[in-house]
Amino acid sequence: MNTRVNNAAYNFILRDYEHLKMLRKAIEIILEEDMERPQISILGQLGNNLVAISKSEYDQESELKAYWNKVLKEKLNFGIFPHTEFGTLFIAGALASHFLFDISGRPLGSMSAGPYGILRGLGITEDKVNFYLKALKKGHLILLVRHTFPQIQLIEEKLDKLS
Repeated sequence: MNTRVNNAAYNFILRDYEHLKMLRKAIEIILEEDMERPQISILGQLGNNLVAISKSEYDQESELKAYWNKVLKEKLNFGIFPHTEFGTLFIAGALASHFLFDISGRPLGSMSAGPYGILRGLGITEDKVNFYLKALKKGHLILLVRHTFPQIQLIEEKLDKLS
């Protein structure tokens, strides 16, 4: 039996954004690029100027999911989960299934070393993971983009001009 294996090397870009406006601009830049669509995920804290505190958690989740579907221009996976160190987090996009993977009735992302382990398991260096998790703890939004190495280089160049 002759099977085909995709040997393309995939890499990640991680960026943190203190303000939603800058994150949206970065996503617009990525999506306007004429290439195969990258896998995009956003990790952030709830209540970070994103949603009103007075709404029920269900309303928050459905509103945020609709919001990120609109921003990323596709139907995507989305979830909210508690974390003792970071508070209530949300994940939108391709990596949502990793963070929401059920382990004994709890999402993997809610476990103490969950976000760290997930990002390290994706091949992201320890220094980068620690840097971005500190930014997350400060309330920054984390943008994660996965694509082939040549496309990642093009995206990084465009995002560097934004900063």
